[in-house]
Amino acid sequence: MPSASPAHHGLPEHNQQSVKQQWLAILSVAVGAFALVTSEFLPVGVLNDVASDLGISAGHAGLMVTLPGIAAALAAPLLSVGIGASDRRYLLIGLTLLMIIANSMVAFASDFSLLLFGRVLLGISIGGFWATAIALSGRLAPRGVGVAQATSIIMVGVTLATVLGVPVGTWLSGLMGWRMTFLVTALVGVPVLLAQIFLLPRLNPDKAIRISDLPALFINPQARVGLIAVLLIGLAHFAAYTYVAPFFKHSAGFDGPTIGSLLLLYGVAGVMGNIFAGFAANRSVRHTLLLVALMIGSSTALFPYFATGMTGAAMLIALWGFAFGAFPACSSIWMFVVAPKDVERGMPLFVALFQVIIALGSFFGGQIVDHLGSSVLLSLATILVGCGFVMVLVLGRNVSNSLAAQPS
Repeated sequence: MPSASPAHHGLPEHNQQSVKQQWLAILSVAVGAFALVTSEFLPVGVLNDVASDLGISAGHAGLMVTLPGIAAALAAPLLSVGIGASDRRYLLIGLTLLMIIANSMVAFASDFSLLLFGRVLLGISIGGFWATAIALSGRLAPRGVGVAQATSIIMVGVTLATVLGVPVGTWLSGLMGWRMTFLVTALVGVPVLLAQIFLLPRLNPDKAIRISDLPALFINPQARVGLIAVLLIGLAHFAAYTYVAPFFKHSAGFDGPTIGSLLLLYGVAGVMGNIFAGFAANRSVRHTLLLVALMIGSSTALFPYFATGMTGAAMLIALWGFAFGAFPACSSIWMFVVAPKDVERGMPLFVALFQVIIALGSFFGGQIVDHLGSSVLLSLATILVGCGFVMVLVLGRNVSNSLAAQPS
């Protein structure tokens, strides 16, 4: 087997590295995941600036979120299958390099078409990296660290990016403009790339992922309940949250620094939600997901009525951020609980589903905002979250964390 052969070109095997090298290697992947997903969500915080600078509507500017989501959804399964049994180390390094190129293109784009092309390249990088990194987490686990813990290390990068990407982008855009924000993100990727080049061990898979392996999570009935609930709740979130900054500007009349502060509050609350999910979802993932849906649904339902004032806006955006900070962890833990042996094979399609949610949510959210307004969008989002809540409550009633301990 390739993994048993001597290391080529001086590259060490994982078990030949020191514990320090192993920790630095997995952290380079976690930080890479953070940089990629942060890049994906940067436009949410700068939609107003991009739309104003390029003379387009906020809904049109939302294609900066939609197109990379589509590209990522396609790239996750296609790259996972297409690379065969090749060394995943080179795939991760190549996708990090692609992220740097994509963000640089956006920063220097002379028109909206070139900007969108850069965003499509970023989507390819996101889909391939996310699916590969999570699937390899067990292979990168430092000595003494379990597979679930190693997965959570990488998922922390993904989760923190989903809640911090928007406020960080808004803050940087306020300081130096939206173009420089993307350039800074590209530059951040450079040390990550160098760390991966020098620290990642050889990562030849035990066997290649086949197309027939991809639907593993969709075939499992309890995993399918979770997937549908994630689809409904995630679609509602991304449809509504992508256009929170325009809502604050046009409906509430807040200025740029105020919007940035509110989105930063969202991010801080999201970090707390991520920490909360690590404890709560490991005890009862079903009850935690129900609580997350209830908090997101309450936020979207109350937003049009109370988020036009500073106090209400701060309270609701913090509640929303806390809830969504817990959402990715709940989604992953649900799969590990109900189908632990299917997670690695099904992860590329799970990542693809998540990216489809982002793309569809931002696209339809943009259409609704442009034609019907923010209040209608938030009402529809509340209905979708309610459907997801009922799905978990009724069809997921047999899901218990004790399932993970049962022999398959």
